[in-house]
Amino acid sequence: MVLAIICFILVARIKNNFNESFFNNAWRLFFLFTGLATSLGTVCHGFELMLPSGVHNILWMCMNICSSISVYFALKATILFTRAEDFAHKLLQTLNIVSLLIFGALTIVNNNFEIFKIHCAIALTLIFITHAIASYKSHVGSGSIVLGMLLSFITVFIHTNQISINAWFDYKDIGHVIMMFSLVLIYNGIYLMKENLKLSVYRLRFQ
Repeated sequence: MVLAIICFILVARIKNNFNESFFNNAWRLFFLFTGLATSLGTVCHGFELMLPSGVHNILWMCMNICSSISVYFALKATILFTRAEDFAHKLLQTLNIVSLLIFGALTIVNNNFEIFKIHCAIALTLIFITHAIASYKSHVGSGSIVLGMLLSFITVFIHTNQISINAWFDYKDIGHVIMMFSLVLIYNGIYLMKENLKLSVYRLRFQ
C-alpha cells in the first residue's frame, strides 16, 4: 500500500508543480495507473481468503489491465521525448496502442500476471535504450530515468525468479521496495527535465 501512496503523491506533485504538456501528463497517468494497479494488488493479496473467487479474479484482471495501461503511458511519454518526425511519431504511437490492445486482450482471456511482465519487459527495454542514448548525449534528467529503469529490470528479475529472504519478506515485498526507489528516480528525472532550460524546444513541441 505504501507503493500506491507514493504513486499518488507523485501524481499530485506533477499536476501541481509541472507545466501542462502531453509529456508531463503521460508520466502523470503512468504514476496514476501504477498506483491503481498496486492498490488493486494490495486488495487481492490482503483479502485473498475472504474474497469470493469470482470477485478476486475480476480485481486481479483489473490490476493487470491497469498495469498495462501504465506501461502504455510510459511508452507514450518516451515516444514524445524522441521528437520523431510526424510519420514515425504516428507509427510509434499506433504500435503502442496496438500493443496495449493485444496485451489487454490476452489479459482478459488468460488473466495471467506473466502476460503483463512480457509487456513490461518490452517497454522497459525501449525506455531504457532511449534515455541511455539521451544520457550519453548529456541530456539532463535521462540518467535518473535510466537508473529507475535498471531498478525496474531488477524487480522483474526478482519477481520472475521468486527470490525471497524469508516468508515474511518474500519476492513480492522485495520487488515493491525496489519499485519505490525506481519510481522516485523516474520522477526525479522528469523533474530535472522540467528545470532544464535546454528542454524548452521539447516543451514547445509537446504543448
